[in-house]
Amino acid sequence: MSAAKLATLVTSEGYQSLDGLLVACVLDSVCPAVCVNDGCDHTEEMEPDQDRGWCPECQTNSMKSALVLAGLI
Repeated sequence: MSAAKLATLVTSEGYQSLDGLLVACVLDSVCPAVCVNDGCDHTEEMEPDQDRGWCPECQTNSMKSALVLAGLI
C-alpha cells in the first residue's frame, strides 16, 4: 500500500521519480502527505514527520507524509 500511495504523491506533486520528491521533502519544512485509507487519495502539505494527520475527505486521522511512507522517518 505504501508504494501505491507514494506513487500518488509523486504524480500529484509533478515529480518524475520518488527520489526527486523525497529530496524536496528533506529540504523543506513541509512535505506532501496522502490519506492512507482505501479509496481516498486526498493530498496536502503537512509536517515531514506526520503519521496521523487529519484527512478532511475521510474525516479520520489517516494522513501520512511522504517521508513517513518511505520509511525515512
